[in-house]
Amino acid sequence: MSKLNTVFNIDKVLNTNTDLSINEAGLLNIRYSGTTASQGSDALMTGIVTLDGEYLLLDLLISYLADSECSRCLKVSSKQQEISINEKLYIHNENEYDIDFNDENIDIYPIISEKVIDNISLVTLCSDECLGLCIICGKEQNSHQCKHEEKNLKESPFSSLSELDL
Repeated sequence: MSKLNTVFNIDKVLNTNTDLSINEAGLLNIRYSGTTASQGSDALMTGIVTLDGEYLLLDLLISYLADSECSRCLKVSSKQQEISINEKLYIHNENEYDIDFNDENIDIYPIISEKVIDNISLVTLCSDECLGLCIICGKEQNSHQCKHEEKNLKESPFSSLSELDL
């Protein structure tokens, strides 16, 4: 599997006012906060790039598989994600993505990565009923219930200091 092509020749779009159709497949491999976008399967990017006066319009739809780590039990689960990118970039000034329109080719990866990261939830759960990890031994509680003695949670965390001989 190859990396998703995000470099496009916009010379035709800028000089002849012809639309550029995009239909690409490949790996995104964007990682953030325990989530990886499109690491093991291809992402699909479709859309169009058009010129509207002095603005370049990006209208893209990206579909990818996100592998997320559960915030409670750390189990990795996969979920199909889809994001829509609608950007209007002024071609005569610097932009926040450092895209140079004086070049023949532009790389829209910074735009894609920002939108994918914005779409990632900081807290993901494998299920709403996830029990997480055992606070004593660290085993995953969804498939194995531990039988440890329960500590008195109201006991002060400093009570063991009273046993010290000072």
